[in-house]
Amino acid sequence: MAMTILVGCGSSSEAESTSIIDSYEESETESAALEHNASWMAGNWGITQRVDGGYKLDKSAGSSNWQAGAEEIVANIPAASYVITSFTHPAHGHLFTLRTNNNVDVSAIHPDMVPSIENEQIILDVINIYRAAGKKVILYLNSAGPSMAEERGDTDIQTAWDSYYTNEWDGDEAAAWRNLAKGYVERFDGLVDGYWLDNSRNLPGEVSDFVAMLRSVDPDLAIAINYNQHYFTDDLGDYLYVDSDGVDDQDDTAYKIVKHVITNEYMDFTNGHITPLGRGAPPNSWAYEEYTIPDMIETPWDTYDQSKYALKHGWFPIRNSWSSSRAELMFDVEQAYRFVRTITDGGAAMTWSTTQDDGYMTADEMDIMIEINDRMTQSPKPDYSVYERPEGAYLVSEIE
Repeated sequence: MAMTILVGCGSSSEAESTSIIDSYEESETESAALEHNASWMAGNWGITQRVDGGYKLDKSAGSSNWQAGAEEIVANIPAASYVITSFTHPAHGHLFTLRTNNNVDVSAIHPDMVPSIENEQIILDVINIYRAAGKKVILYLNSAGPSMAEERGDTDIQTAWDSYYTNEWDGDEAAAWRNLAKGYVERFDGLVDGYWLDNSRNLPGEVSDFVAMLRSVDPDLAIAINYNQHYFTDDLGDYLYVDSDGVDDQDDTAYKIVKHVITNEYMDFTNGHITPLGRGAPPNSWAYEEYTIPDMIETPWDTYDQSKYALKHGWFPIRNSWSSSRAELMFDVEQAYRFVRTITDGGAAMTWSTTQDDGYMTADEMDIMIEINDRMTQSPKPDYSVYERPEGAYLVSEIE
C-alpha cells in the first residue's frame, strides 16, 4: 500500500531533523528497516571529531580543546544528526580515551595505554555536549585492541599486554581483550548509540563474540564492522578499475570501486570505508558518483542472510587523508553538498571524516559544513549541481 513514513533522527529536535519519505510501496525490507537499530541514521548525515587516547591524549591535552571544538560543531552544524568520536585513538587499539575501567586496572598493564584521570573527562564532556544538542554518538573502536601495539611503535605496551593475557588469562587473548573492552563499554553505556569497529580482520577471537559482548551491554547499539571490502565487477565478474580521474590526474594507479555490501549478520550499518587512499583512489572519486552512491540509494537497506537488515552508509574523508588536517582538501562545496543530498535523499546515510586542529574542526572544512548545513535546513532545499563525469576520466575497460 502507498504510505508516508517519517524516519526520525531520535533527537530532542526530531521535528526539525526528520526525513520524509513519501508515496512509495512498502516492502518487507523497508518495513523491517523501520524497527532496526540503525533506523535513526537513515536519510541523515554526520561528521567526525576524533579525540586522542592514552599517552597521546596527555601530550596533546594542553594545546587542544576538544570540548570547545564540539561546542563549535553544535553551534554551526545543527543539521548533522550524529557524530563519530573516539573509544580508542585513531588506528591505535591500545590507547583508550577513558582511564578507569570497570573490569581491569588498565594502567597496571601499562600506564601509557590510558590518559590521566583528569584527561579522561575530555571524551565524556565531548559526548555530553553532543547529547545535550540532540545528536547521536558513535564511537570509533579499533577492535584489534592492544595486539598490534608493536606495529604502531609501542613495543613496551605490546610486551606488557602479552605478559598480562598470558599470565592472567592463560594465554586467551580474545577473552582478555573482550573483558577489557567491556569494562569501557559499560562506562559508555547510556552515553553512546553505536560503534564503528575498525581493523576487525585482526580482532583476537571471533567477531561474533565481540559483537555479542557489545550487545550484552546494550542490545540496541548500531554497529558497523570494517571487514571484507567489496568492489564493483563487470558482467563477467572481473573487477572494474578506474584508469583516470581526469585530465589533471597525476597518479597513474588504477583502482577498484568500492561497493557497500552487507557482509555479515552482525552489522547494523555498513562501515562505509572507501577504496583505500593508498591505492590511488581520491575520496571524491567520480566513480563513487557513478557506481557507489547510486547502488547505495537503489537499495539503502539490504540483508546478508534474510535474518536482519542493515543500512548502507558511506564514510568519506574530506581530505586526501582520514585524519590529517594538513592533507589536501579534496571536496568543494558543490560536490560535498551533492554527496549529502543524493545519499540522504535516497534514504541511506553518510559521514564526513572531518579533521581537527587543536580539537577544532579546521576552518576550511567548517566553511563547507556550514554551507551544507544552511542548504539542508532550507525549505525547500536548494538544488544541487548536476553530476557530470570529469573530462578525461574513464575506466580501464573503456580504453581497451
